[in-house]
Amino acid sequence: MTYIKMLMGALIMTLFVAAACVKAKPVEKGETSSAKKIKRIAILGNSIVAHPVKAEIGWNWDWGMAASARDSDFVHLLIARVHQIDPAVEVQYGSIATFEQDYEQYDFAQLAKYKNADLIIIKISENVDAQTAEKRGFIGYYDKLLNYLNAGKKSQVIISDGFWPSPVNDQIKAFAGSKNYPFVSLYDLYRDDPLNSAKGKFAHEGVSNHPSDQGMRNIATRIWARMAPYFPTNK
Repeated sequence: MTYIKMLMGALIMTLFVAAACVKAKPVEKGETSSAKKIKRIAILGNSIVAHPVKAEIGWNWDWGMAASARDSDFVHLLIARVHQIDPAVEVQYGSIATFEQDYEQYDFAQLAKYKNADLIIIKISENVDAQTAEKRGFIGYYDKLLNYLNAGKKSQVIISDGFWPSPVNDQIKAFAGSKNYPFVSLYDLYRDDPLNSAKGKFAHEGVSNHPSDQGMRNIATRIWARMAPYFPTNK
């Protein structure tokens, strides 16, 4: 009789401990990893990000070149998506076309306001001279650019190539792979579908080669696919 009581007591204790273990590790709906919350984003590119008024080429606005309105360029489309999830996120953006054109002499200090953003998105290549980029060590300067912007080594980084086909895109893709940065490829949008460019909508060829509203939407969609994991909706 005593043996049976001892056996039942041991069984009850085992069940109690097991129940306690289950309660010790609750699983909550929408639980995500401990990744740092994104509070500030920096998006840097060239005229596709933003271009000031230049009447002599028929560009009379200051947003992403060839978009029909401010909220139709890819940056503002991304801002809208981010703010649908978290209106408090600060999004900074600007053109670094002068870096593309003269990276050997570029003064990184002028980018101080973009440093150490929680998420850094770089979309360049279009203005880099493809004939001399490798010889002049473009990727080395690209690396310096990221090291300056991510000085604290805590930023999330997304790398994109250019909208126009160029050998420089391959260098940027290889760089992103070597650093394990999420990479977005865009040049096939221009190459494979004429409707992704604004050809026929502007007299100046340089302007019309930029993304149309459709092209801007497609650029935003591809970049957002890489951004979305940093903005869980918990739904």
